[in-house]
Amino acid sequence: MITSIVRTFLVLTLLLPCIAPVAFAQLIKVKTSYSALTANMAAYWLAKETRLFEKHGLDVDVVLIESGTTTIQALVAGETQIAMGGGTVAVSSAIAGGDLISIASLESRLPYGLLAQKEIKTLEQLKGKRHAISRFGSIADLGSRLILQRFGLVPDKDITFLQIGGTSTRLAALSNRTVDSTILTPEFFLLAKKAGFTILVDPTQYQIDFPQLEIITTRSFVKSRPDVVTRYLRSIIEGIHLFKQEREPSIRALAKYLRIQDRETLEEVYRIRCEAVPEIDDLNLKPFMSFFAP
Repeated sequence: MITSIVRTFLVLTLLLPCIAPVAFAQLIKVKTSYSALTANMAAYWLAKETRLFEKHGLDVDVVLIESGTTTIQALVAGETQIAMGGGTVAVSSAIAGGDLISIASLESRLPYGLLAQKEIKTLEQLKGKRHAISRFGSIADLGSRLILQRFGLVPDKDITFLQIGGTSTRLAALSNRTVDSTILTPEFFLLAKKAGFTILVDPTQYQIDFPQLEIITTRSFVKSRPDVVTRYLRSIIEGIHLFKQEREPSIRALAKYLRIQDRETLEEVYRIRCEAVPEIDDLNLKPFMSFFAP
């Protein structure tokens, strides 16, 4: 199995080696999106905040699209060219005969914690309760089903799923008692824990392989603008390296985009993300260029 983010390095090392990180006379405009206000987007945010995209000749629009369906529609319509999001959207599109492909994997396992109201202390007590997801078919939906099944509950039978919205909206629904449980990424379940909600399952209690965060584009865009794809990937890789090496700029980016000011939470999120991302120099590269084949 190809190690997480290996495909990214293959593009950098094998595709268009003549492209170097030098000043460009004119920046290329690229419309990109990301799918959630979660810490695994940190490399993308750092690339924007520290002008890594500009370093590699790109003028990147950064747009939040909190929906896999809308992400697909934007890419297919050409409203965006590259997206950071769950790999399931690319898989679903490919199965349906679409043009979307994943060109890099940045996170390949579920990172969620299962949170519940304060009075709910066991998984068994979730039976008959309401569980918040973003949308049916989303990562929050599929992730919830996989986690609940792993711990012995039957989705839709033991627990009712409600379409609520993105991560912050689900946390608000939990706070307002609109729902009884939800799954959240580390930065938010740490805040929820501080607020007194029960963590029934945290990411250290299971390992479920899942295309959690992918770089997605269309095959036609890769073929027509491989130079842009390469420059984008170079920027993301430098963003990953910067995140692991530069603590304070990384924490500032997390605070800005996540809108979290609690220093203790930010430091814990940073620690979790650093452990989740492999050391760049330790990756074993393997040939993987099939997505550039005619």
